[in-house]
Amino acid sequence: MSVVAFRGFLERGVALNFFSGRLAHSVVHRLLPELPERGPKPFTVWPLLIDGRPAVGPAAAAAGAEVELRAAFFDEELGRRFMEAVEGGFGLFGAWIVPAEVEFREAPRPPAAEEAAFRVEFLSPTRFETPPYVRRPRPVYDLTPAPRNVFKSALKTAERLGLWGPAESKRLYRWAYAAVGTTDFRVRPVTVSLGRGRTARGFLGWAAYRAYETSMLKEMWLALSAAADFGVGDSRSLGFGAVRITPTGRAPAQRHADGVSSNTNV
Repeated sequence: MSVVAFRGFLERGVALNFFSGRLAHSVVHRLLPELPERGPKPFTVWPLLIDGRPAVGPAAAAAGAEVELRAAFFDEELGRRFMEAVEGGFGLFGAWIVPAEVEFREAPRPPAAEEAAFRVEFLSPTRFETPPYVRRPRPVYDLTPAPRNVFKSALKTAERLGLWGPAESKRLYRWAYAAVGTTDFRVRPVTVSLGRGRTARGFLGWAAYRAYETSMLKEMWLALSAAADFGVGDSRSLGFGAVRITPTGRAPAQRHADGVSSNTNV
């Protein structure tokens, strides 16, 4: 399991007309053409960061703008091959991105702290598919940052990474459902274009949480570390569900007057 972060600079300006997570997905497939087109994806991506900000909606990137592409791979060897493939840069709408730095690291990263309180910034549209208990023609999504949604997704990722098995995930989910609550949040729904007339809906913003019973903080932070690297929710290989997770301790969460994180492009 590995994370690759590429940073480079545009040789000339480009216009992004749709959600850049779709572009990041396409770059991974272009550089690793043997990846399966259908079925579960062995990777997740963030939307492209243009000068440090996620390109969620239509955006213009000027010549010299810094572009970051971040991808996480469930197979470490795939991550190494992608790192080698992207080292020389890549094209974006005919403009070359000149490489400046490529970072490779194993995932998930060990948690820096095990505080009871933490903050999740939803940097790209996030959505959680509801269980298909009834027959339906298409998936139904929950667009809320409820703790049950975040932890169900994080625990599935941790299980896929081999941090523990299904029985431990079930036990941790029951603990999180009973012990972790939302202390504050500010999110809003957003619709993004995927190109060719397709759209998808999710939410952006932030939420603050606290564990009111702390017997499983270590396991909680392992799961949150997996989520920070691989995202949460549905369609993560298309750039959905990119999150930044930070312990907050007793300090109040910093935010703009409008309540939206400074790292969220709305």
